[in-house]
Amino acid sequence: MAFRFKLGEPFDEGSRRIAVEQIERAQSSLHDKRDQAVSVHEARKSLKRLRALLRLVRPAMGEQVFRAENGQLRDIGLSLSGARDRHVLLETVDKLERAGRLGRKGLADTLRQTIAAANGEGTPLGTRGALARLAEAKKRLADMQIAGTGFEVVAPGLERSYRRCRRAFSAAYREPSDEAFHEWRKGAQAHWRQMTLLSRGWPDYLGARAAEARNLSQLLGDDHDLAVLVAFVHSDAGAGLRGEQAALIERAAREGQDQLRLSARPYGERLFADGPKRLCRNIGVYWKAAFDAKEHEVDADQSRPAQPAQRVRRQSAPRRRAAAHPKV
Repeated sequence: MAFRFKLGEPFDEGSRRIAVEQIERAQSSLHDKRDQAVSVHEARKSLKRLRALLRLVRPAMGEQVFRAENGQLRDIGLSLSGARDRHVLLETVDKLERAGRLGRKGLADTLRQTIAAANGEGTPLGTRGALARLAEAKKRLADMQIAGTGFEVVAPGLERSYRRCRRAFSAAYREPSDEAFHEWRKGAQAHWRQMTLLSRGWPDYLGARAAEARNLSQLLGDDHDLAVLVAFVHSDAGAGLRGEQAALIERAAREGQDQLRLSARPYGERLFADGPKRLCRNIGVYWKAAFDAKEHEVDADQSRPAQPAQRVRRQSAPRRRAAAHPKV
């Protein structure tokens, strides 16, 4: 099923349906043994989608319940992170090498060897424990209670999430740091997924916002991966790298971050131009209009008045031949 609310479906029912679907997708991914890193990545994406949904209905489900469920899902994701983190580090090294930023010959290979040695091939993923906790979460979320009716179920959560992300955008460029940009990244990911959830309200506009936020999230995700690489180089696990090598790698990563942050800024300026109240009010109007349009849509064939049958005049053979071959 698509990660979207349906027009005409009560938001409480839709929230329970989508929550169960995302948990089942995560479970299915973890049961897939073909590529462990990919399976874990897909499962964690399902958990992120689910957490974005919970943020959307956060006021309607209650703060205490939200904190408990969100914390459980966050912990499940963290329990799966080991091999995925190693995979991302290696991908980041590949990107730096392709961009020509790791100029010294052999430096990329040395960095890869250090990453492999620090993490090991057999890093436990905690899959069995994650599956057990997902099964428990599925039971709880299938019965979660959500207060309110209509768009007011999601409006306060949407406004809160958008305001938080908008502030994180401003903070990231006011006082740049890896932590500030990571915070903005988390908000952009939530906004992308919330726009996807609500996209049936106006597919062209809300779908465009979702695509824009997704592109922004990818830029900020690459920025975060570079920050993780820098942290690794300066950690005990990266101690095998000589001081000069570590300095070269950090400089390459910071240059990459500078470019990514320049590219990300216009996305933020466009996505977060509207104030929170205005954006949420408008999306509420779009949702109601889309629902009303669906309720009153008329089949085009049924609405067209029947045309009287036209009498076909039979032509003689000579006339038909003349019509087919007019004189020039």
